[in-house]
Amino acid sequence: MRSSLASLLCAIGAPLCLLLSAASHANDDRATVTVTAALPMEQFFENAALSGALLSPDGRQLALRVVPGDGHDRLAVLDLASMRMQPAAGFTDAAIGDFLWVNERRLAFRLTDRWQGQGRSRYGSGLYAVNSDGSAFRQLAARQSTQQSKSGRTLLPPNTILMESIGDERGTAIHALQTEHGEHGAVQAATLLSLDSVNGNHTEIDAPAGIGYWLYDQGGQARIATAQTHDQNRVYWRDPATEQWQLLAQFDPRSNAKDVFEPAFLTPDGHFYVSARNGGDKAALYRYNLQTRQRDAQPAVASPDHDIRASMVRSNTRLLGIRYTTDTETTVWLDEDMQAVQKSVDALLPTTVNTLSVGTRSETPFVLVASRSATQPAIYHLYQRDTGLLTVLAKSRPGVNAARMSAKQLQHYTARDGLRIPAWLTLPKAGAGKPQAARLPLIVFVHDGPWQRGTWGWSGEAQFLASRGYAVLEPDYRGSEGLGDAHFRAGWKQWGLAMQDDLADGVRWAIAQGYADPRRVCIVGAGYGGYAALMGLARDGELYRCGVALSAVADLETIADGRWRVGASLYERYDRYPASSLIGEAPRDAAQWRASSPRHVAARITQPVLLAHGQLDRRVAASDAASLYQAIRQGNPNAEWLRYDDEGQGLTLPGNRIDFWRKVEQFLARHNGPR
Repeated sequence: MRSSLASLLCAIGAPLCLLLSAASHANDDRATVTVTAALPMEQFFENAALSGALLSPDGRQLALRVVPGDGHDRLAVLDLASMRMQPAAGFTDAAIGDFLWVNERRLAFRLTDRWQGQGRSRYGSGLYAVNSDGSAFRQLAARQSTQQSKSGRTLLPPNTILMESIGDERGTAIHALQTEHGEHGAVQAATLLSLDSVNGNHTEIDAPAGIGYWLYDQGGQARIATAQTHDQNRVYWRDPATEQWQLLAQFDPRSNAKDVFEPAFLTPDGHFYVSARNGGDKAALYRYNLQTRQRDAQPAVASPDHDIRASMVRSNTRLLGIRYTTDTETTVWLDEDMQAVQKSVDALLPTTVNTLSVGTRSETPFVLVASRSATQPAIYHLYQRDTGLLTVLAKSRPGVNAARMSAKQLQHYTARDGLRIPAWLTLPKAGAGKPQAARLPLIVFVHDGPWQRGTWGWSGEAQFLASRGYAVLEPDYRGSEGLGDAHFRAGWKQWGLAMQDDLADGVRWAIAQGYADPRRVCIVGAGYGGYAALMGLARDGELYRCGVALSAVADLETIADGRWRVGASLYERYDRYPASSLIGEAPRDAAQWRASSPRHVAARITQPVLLAHGQLDRRVAASDAASLYQAIRQGNPNAEWLRYDDEGQGLTLPGNRIDFWRKVEQFLARHNGPR
């Protein structure tokens, strides 16, 4: 059964009304499309209209991060019994960032800014708490170093970060981190605080030195702690019998030995789960016995093709399910009732991946459903277990019509040395009654990282390029994470070498399969992807007709000192490995760095190329990028340059994203468009 809430919620506020009215037509996307006009660029690159939703612990309220007319994300709360919405918090100079329920009535959140560039950011994220009806608002941490108090109350410093923690969610305490930053700004260690969200009182939680990662028990007590360095991880356990920290395990995290693991989660009933390779290639999820200090012999979840990095879905008393991502997100339900709910929802929404959430001590039949696919950004529904009613709430991106998006397929090809490379292929959607064209212009879109990978989900960049008539190939080249230890390590010290070969081999595969026109191939990327785009032009010039590089690394020597770690959090898995392993070290690898750096091969980049960079980039100095452009421009009249004064690494502002991609569209039309 289905119904729409738009008529009820339109009476509450015009912005939400428009959002929900668009969502009420979500299921009309299956209709035949006859419109052939180019899709507006804004729908691919503007900020999401609804960017988060969380059920309260008792399941009676739904907190929503929504975007009204002024563009700043605000926090609103929907009472699910009455379907009445009311604002909880909003700012005129910032947007709501991460948020969580403290208890069934109170929320905590930090701030961000989706409309100010990195160069104009005046504040830190701050830390705040408020009741769901907007009352008892309190600032807990400062937004800038000069702000030390509020209304006579002393505030915590701006480096205080909101932490999500397991607990009974009945009191008023939250957990927060005070971070310590090392060279190049990377977070190295942090102090854990217990902070009262009502009165602001706080205490430092006792822990061994150097801890950067915690897991909490059902009572909200820190129970597992990890200290991480490049050559040693120490995992501690706070024994409930003595409340003393004990060293649980110690190992080299770079090793593939059987004793190496990563803490995953601690269930409400005290079971500890870890991710471990067990001496093999793929990481799996295991239960770990804290008394015997041994893992179970068999994994709880494993995949033949992917590393398992799992999270838990829980009630306040037990583990309900295990959630992880392979090609797409999957939930293994241990609870029979939730298994049945998943089956019912999937029957109602058969074309999407449907992620279910419940209140941790739910007193209602409500289940929040977030539905996604490669052609559909998240749509939020409310499912009622007692009636089977599925109600559309809102689209995260109301302007996106799934019927006009392009399918995304997982392909595989073999690199020249025999390594199997997964790649995501997006082909333009043919118009009504028109067959799919063969031999399309191809865009090789190289993901950043390089320690990331692609998944089956909606991508604004890939969908935009496909909407303009391009086939889009996104290889998970060697060095990409999540595909096993061998695939990851195969990328070590291979910048500009075998990692580059994987991209070129993907082009040749797409041509051999009949997807790509060999005379119309362009390589595009940001960060590492921008670097790879430039090296592709220099190294495999016969394959690529043009290239686009955003925030590209110009010289490997400038990042091999660890500058690539700028902004890396305590939870970045690649951060356990030193630059000497991943990129190389001087002086031994200096000659190879030079041969594999765009700065030193600029004269070989003769194809049309568009470079773009943020003036405030802390990883790759804008001056280095500008010098690279000038070096290319000396022998290449088709080199173009874009500078964004208020951006750092990447583009955070929707206006800048839209401007950049509009210029990319024009550039590609000139150099890689129709014959």
